[in-house]
Amino acid sequence: MQSSSHRGHEPVLLHAWSPNPWALVAITAGVAGVLLGLLLSLFAFSGPGYRYHLWRWEAETLTSNLFTRIGIGPDGAGEGQPEALQRYFALTSRVRAELELPEPDRTLIDTLISERAAYENDVERLIEHRIGDAIQQAGLQEPLPLFGQVKVTWPPVDIELTSPPRLLVRSPRDRIERKGDTLLKNDLTLRQIEEIERETTSDTTVSLVVSIGGLAAYPAIVRDDRSYDALLDTSAHEWVHHYLAFHPLGQKWGDGGDSETLNETTASVAGRELANLVRGAHPEPLPADADGRAPAAPPATIDYNEEMRRLRLEVDALLAGGRVEEAERTMEERRLFFAENGIYIRKINQAFFAFYGTYADGPASSNPIGPKIERVWELTRDVGQFLRLMRNVETARELDDLLSRLEATGAGK
Repeated sequence: MQSSSHRGHEPVLLHAWSPNPWALVAITAGVAGVLLGLLLSLFAFSGPGYRYHLWRWEAETLTSNLFTRIGIGPDGAGEGQPEALQRYFALTSRVRAELELPEPDRTLIDTLISERAAYENDVERLIEHRIGDAIQQAGLQEPLPLFGQVKVTWPPVDIELTSPPRLLVRSPRDRIERKGDTLLKNDLTLRQIEEIERETTSDTTVSLVVSIGGLAAYPAIVRDDRSYDALLDTSAHEWVHHYLAFHPLGQKWGDGGDSETLNETTASVAGRELANLVRGAHPEPLPADADGRAPAAPPATIDYNEEMRRLRLEVDALLAGGRVEEAERTMEERRLFFAENGIYIRKINQAFFAFYGTYADGPASSNPIGPKIERVWELTRDVGQFLRLMRNVETARELDDLLSRLEATGAGK
């Protein structure tokens, strides 16, 4: 199209704006990630030097990732190299084996971690690509506005392998309830952790500092020192959180009640099944001593899931009866019992169950939401359908209504 604004001047050529749709997706996702980072950065401990500045991490990470997405810098479109994946997890296993020794060689550990870092970007891109393929296979891609038939994974799968922050979890002493989480720096010593827990514990509140496997910032923070299977599960889990953030269920996060349990359990189930799609499409027969796992520990002499579930139900009953001190003695006695049988847990208290009980498909939960969401999965057996149904569930009652409809229609039969 031509347009001449003044007589005697050269015509000005005007071209219709036709941006790269993938660039728009990347930029929009980046902006959303910054906003999410700023929101999560509000949850910060005010103790000296313990604050985790998520907004700063976002700013440092997003720029390079955005450039990669739009084709500037390292190749962001390819799958990466399977050889890089194999080498990365072999090095992770070596690091973890060294850390298990009575006197680890810190120089060797630093050397191995430095060598592993050379493969990190390729592993990130490979896992992102494979999860993206699984999302497409599940029919979860969305039409891109303004670009007709173009369908994209939204938000784009984007992970960063690194050391996640720690999380300070609080719970009332007289009941198990997650009341205010705080992101902390990831390099805290045991002495600092215990100091924080003392400062945030009172007659009415108990606290616990926990390690986490990932965080649904954008890019997703995924712990870099775990096995291939664990890393794949976590990456898919965090993407589900990103996905849900654009739907009613995810937007209820932080509203209290059952919102966090609904979100976390949905992400656990859907993330697990997306990861299983990846495993089916891309088998990775990594050797047992080179798949990122630590050396096998002596087998526990008790069933952890059964014992932890029994403890949770016992503690629930004691707290419901107002027997707080007896519940706390019971948790400590059972922690020692676990240790005697090869299962080492630093602390079990109300905050422990408040955090791990959020994942209602785990043994630390007594919430019936877990089995109900698993039942929704059993009746659908399709991760795309499962997420399209669950993304609109905002309350436990709505979950019950959904389950009743599925049971009535004989879904899955």
